[in-house]
Amino acid sequence: MSQSAGKVIALISTLFLAHSAFSTYEHLSYLKAVEQAESVLPIEIVVECLLSALATLFGVIISAAPFKNIALESQMSTMTIDKFDTRPSFVGFNHRKIVSTQGQLERRLR
Repeated sequence: MSQSAGKVIALISTLFLAHSAFSTYEHLSYLKAVEQAESVLPIEIVVECLLSALATLFGVIISAAPFKNIALESQMSTMTIDKFDTRPSFVGFNHRKIVSTQGQLERRLR
């Protein structure tokens, strides 16, 4: 199965899961309206909830991207030296303060 099929399965089964939640709410509202003591949920709602939860899980698992290799060599082969060797200790920002201070002094003298 492809990732797009997994996404469709997950979406549809999520809608069924939402429907079972709404059905549960409606059933409990009905019980309150007729002033009955709370009873167990109908088996149809329980089965729909469980099956849609399992189908959602299945769809999410299928639509997940494949695992990446954790070996350092495979990651290093895709990087350029600029990406690999960027460390904050080599970046200097001291020149910016001087330039901004000179600009402020020039503005004050005007």
